[in-house]
Amino acid sequence: MLFSFIPQKLAIAPSIPKAEFPNLLLREIIIDRNSLFQVWSPKSNAILNTLEADLLKSDCLRVEAICTRLVSLVGATCSEHEEHLLSNQKLIDNWEDVKYFASKYKFKPNAIDVLYSTQTIRQLNVSSNNSLKWVLEPPCWEIFFLEVNPVDQGFKAVSRPNNYLSVILWTGKPIIKHIPQMRSRK
Repeated sequence: MLFSFIPQKLAIAPSIPKAEFPNLLLREIIIDRNSLFQVWSPKSNAILNTLEADLLKSDCLRVEAICTRLVSLVGATCSEHEEHLLSNQKLIDNWEDVKYFASKYKFKPNAIDVLYSTQTIRQLNVSSNNSLKWVLEPPCWEIFFLEVNPVDQGFKAVSRPNNYLSVILWTGKPIIKHIPQMRSRK
């Protein structure tokens, strides 16, 4: 018998006809080459209808159970800084501590979104003399706490309080290096 890290009953999002949810995407989040899980995600700046808002909120416990397992396995880096790599936050391996981190900012999430990012190489905004600071980020899962609130024409999912809030589960350690700038040939 083959066991999956995320049990099948947790991996599958509630199934509802797509026509009712024009402002939501059903994402498949990779765990490994053999397994994944599904998450309903609001489209950027979308105004949600009542059914969409209810679906996000009612699916929160299932997504939270998945996040609990992932955090206990790899740990989470939580930061309130825009450049999370420069914050030197300690690794948190308890989901309740991650939720406490979000609650410190008077943020009351009632839905959760998860995004998987592949390995990336990007420039940091810090540079010195003739070199630029670059980072190699391993694949990661980023958790977004959402606060689904009523607005004039429906509901809006807000993903961060006034401060920047980041919860990342890295599959390895990011590598930061100063690399000399390349000069263009004339």
